[in-house]
Amino acid sequence: MEKAALILNQDKKEAFAIAKRAIKWFEKRDKDYLVEESVSLQLDREAKKADYEKIINEADYVIIIGGDGTFLHSSHHFIGSDLPLLGINVGHLGFLTDVETDEVEKALEMISNGNFQIEKRMMIKSKLIRSGKILSSSYALNDYVINRSPDSHMLQIKLYINNELVNKYRGDGLIIATPTGSTAYSLSAGGPIINPRQVRAILITPICPHNLHLRPMVISDLEEIRIRIDSDGKNIKGCADGRYNDEIIPGDEIFISAADKELCILKLPDRTFYTTIKEKMDLA
Repeated sequence: MEKAALILNQDKKEAFAIAKRAIKWFEKRDKDYLVEESVSLQLDREAKKADYEKIINEADYVIIIGGDGTFLHSSHHFIGSDLPLLGINVGHLGFLTDVETDEVEKALEMISNGNFQIEKRMMIKSKLIRSGKILSSSYALNDYVINRSPDSHMLQIKLYINNELVNKYRGDGLIIATPTGSTAYSLSAGGPIINPRQVRAILITPICPHNLHLRPMVISDLEEIRIRIDSDGKNIKGCADGRYNDEIIPGDEIFISAADKELCILKLPDRTFYTTIKEKMDLA
């Protein structure tokens, strides 16, 4: 793990300051590194610029500097590549970017000494089908979300698992999340926290259901979900990790299952999942 690649959120000044600290650490120790091409000029390191293909081919690991949104956006370039990603948090909560800004040099030292772990995180894959044809497909590390616009009627949703009708209800939408995504939107909607380092599962969390008995469900990663939208509503969206938008109309079906590809995340051994939960939720 000698050669790193730097990717950062260009809208955050602090991200550039952290990147410069990392570069200083690399150069002081005569370690090679790459800088994602869109920020190489601002960092005055055009000689080190690299596109995502070069990063995948030449880097040993990737450092993503920003918030969880930056991590999610950047991570989609590395799905199935086996290239581990390290997130440095200059955002808010930072469940994916769990290395804090004052720990950068310590983290780089630990990685250089081989003191790290690589976790393979499961992802989900969605397919939007209309009249028997696949209109789109996408991967998600966190979640696939179906919701309505504020001026739309309440959605009428049928939920099938393994082709068996499990529930039929009205509400604002549905979140299908991975264990990694259990601490994201699903958590805000009342879903449970699942340890992504130990559990492979799929989480189904309704958004404001108009059924008092309806609760989140956790199912096996070997099962397939089918969602049918029977609403007369308009402006219905399906979104994978907040970046791939599907326009959904009544009669559409969305199939979701565990993906055939994973994402590698680099973790330091001094931080367990429960340590992160305690710190990020201010329980200490």
